[in-house]
Amino acid sequence: MMSSLARRTKRFSQVQVIVGMLMIFVALLAGAANYAFAARGGSRPQLYLVSVGSGDPDNITLRAVNVIKDADIIFCDKEMRDRFPILLQGKEIHDPGFGIFAIYGKSPEEAKKNKRFNYEEKIKEFNEINSIIRKAVSEGKTVAVLDSGDPTIYGPNMWYMEAFEDLNPQIVPGISCFNAANAALKKGVTSGKKTHSVILTASFGNEEYSGLDSIENLAATQATMVFFTMFLDLEKVVKKLKTHYPPQTPIAIVLYAGYREKEKIIQGTLDTILEKTKGEKLPFEHLIYVGDFITNRYKTADK
Repeated sequence: MMSSLARRTKRFSQVQVIVGMLMIFVALLAGAANYAFAARGGSRPQLYLVSVGSGDPDNITLRAVNVIKDADIIFCDKEMRDRFPILLQGKEIHDPGFGIFAIYGKSPEEAKKNKRFNYEEKIKEFNEINSIIRKAVSEGKTVAVLDSGDPTIYGPNMWYMEAFEDLNPQIVPGISCFNAANAALKKGVTSGKKTHSVILTASFGNEEYSGLDSIENLAATQATMVFFTMFLDLEKVVKKLKTHYPPQTPIAIVLYAGYREKEKIIQGTLDTILEKTKGEKLPFEHLIYVGDFITNRYKTADK
């Protein structure tokens, strides 16, 4: 009979072998990717826009971790520094310049119309960032700009892609708050009763806006709609949605998507949601879903 100590030693050895094989596999994948890129006549990118996912730190991807580990210089805000203290330890870190998206590519006259950000301050930040990145790349260093969720969906740092287009910047994709909220709802967002399409949009509660993608125009399709809720006025949005959606249309608000300890869902209809959220302070981190997919089931209950 094998002793208890011998069995534990054997299991430990087996775990060591498995971990070792996984590390070799990851290294081989990374090497193959670099080799394939080099074979196409390219070279390793030196500027990355990296998603670290949404919510808890373990929502980051392996690719994002590897890029950050290899980076010499990081641009990220304090919240990200606090989320990844070990990963960012010893890195040269700079502020990413939130708000530069409001002035980049615009004339001074046009940019100054945006009252949220001071034009002179943002131009100064842009010039500092530009100098740091170009100096780093000229010295052969790698720079990573960290972003939450999917940088391409209402991402504040997409201007980096144009400002440094000549450096061939790369985007490392990650888990969006949209993906995290879908998982929280535990529903197929394309499995509506009437439509199988999803519209991603944002509303700033601006009643004067009447573009092609106004809420009223989008609502006419009665497709599932998902609102990224920057400064959203829920009461105004519900009123506009009711121009086309029936009052009984299901609506769900997902708070803190991707955070296991804080995630919460408020569910109702267009007729009841304002009463259900009365007195509740909705955080910045919330998404709103509208559509009959929320209550749809593949198998209906026996009558």
